[in-house]
Amino acid sequence: ALSGAIRIGRETGAAVEIAHYKAQGADNWHLAAEGLALVDRARAGGVDVTTDMYPYLAGSSGLVSMLPQWAQEGGVDATLARLADGPTRDKMAAAMQSTGFFRSYSWDQILIAESPKKRAYEGRYVSELAAEAGKGATDWVFDALTETGLHVQMIAFYACEENLRMQLAHPHMMVGTDGSGRSTKGPLSKGKPHPRSYGTFPRILGRYVREQGVISLEEAVRKMTSLPASKLRWPDRGLIRVGFKADLVVFDPDTVIDTATFEAPHQYPVGIHHVLVNGKPVVDQGRHTGARPGMVLGRR
Repeated sequence: ALSGAIRIGRETGAAVEIAHYKAQGADNWHLAAEGLALVDRARAGGVDVTTDMYPYLAGSSGLVSMLPQWAQEGGVDATLARLADGPTRDKMAAAMQSTGFFRSYSWDQILIAESPKKRAYEGRYVSELAAEAGKGATDWVFDALTETGLHVQMIAFYACEENLRMQLAHPHMMVGTDGSGRSTKGPLSKGKPHPRSYGTFPRILGRYVREQGVISLEEAVRKMTSLPASKLRWPDRGLIRVGFKADLVVFDPDTVIDTATFEAPHQYPVGIHHVLVNGKPVVDQGRHTGARPGMVLGRR
């Protein structure tokens, strides 16, 4: 897939972004370095290819993504019809053992993050829920998808720390959350979502800059600001410079750190004192001002 994306960039001249870079599953961990070597060779050959990542050993997606791709074709109703058919369920179960992203996972690595129709599932592993229900894990997944109309989010643990540090140190690796907007209050506080939505950037600054020294503070800031802004062709963002938009974060490099965990994800980081968006204070002394001066940014 990585080679294919680079080939498209080479043949069309389009910029290429390898989003939330990872080598998923122990069988693939050795490929993380090989993939970055592909990126280096492509860049040396003139392809505008860069990557981005988040600093966690787990990702998050819909539980339905565990099904074979053919089982998801046709949308929700078609998928639910397959789940209701015994022989098709058997075929799906067999395929999940031999193909797809999750063939090398064990069920104690799959955590239910959000299940709006069955909140009791949230924060628990599939292995535990299946045992409690007296079912095999695959059957539990099929039944849970059926009773919730496919509306279940999971967290899957797949990565290794050594790869994470190696990837972060790559000069063309940016930092991104792959997350969503959350809040500690109201409807956006529900479930046990991936802590990346709260903790990605302060986790880099606290854990991988201050505590482990994987990259310098200046390099971390570049990966979060000017590097992605330049990739997106935004000429007036990503740097502190006269004429640029005043998007500013004031943090304490000695204290900044994430506090969100997989068990308790709805927690804001510490050590971030002020945030300005387009020159207007949005966070002042750690408190949200209520201002919302942001805007949707299109392509330039």
